[in-house]
Amino acid sequence: MGRRSAEAWRELFEAQARSGMTVREFCGKRGLCFRSFSRRKRELGYDPQSTFVRVTTAPAPPAEAHGPLVRLRLGRCEWELRGVPLDELARLMEALA
Repeated sequence: MGRRSAEAWRELFEAQARSGMTVREFCGKRGLCFRSFSRRKRELGYDPQSTFVRVTTAPAPPAEAHGPLVRLRLGRCEWELRGVPLDELARLMEALA
């Protein structure tokens, strides 16, 4: 097998976590190198207990996008919303309050 992608490694990490086996047992049954498995787990920062979600950015909307532009800021995070119906935005803000 060729080199595994980061996503393929994450799937293996999740399979091991679901299996109930130790990493060493899981690697032995799957024919994986325990040291490589452990190293990639560290390098990719996999933590099954983490509450963080990986987020990617979307391309900016075209200049002709319609609707009001709303900027939401919380700490160092900022979101720009355009074209969201204001009643839906009001419900969101109420739910977050």
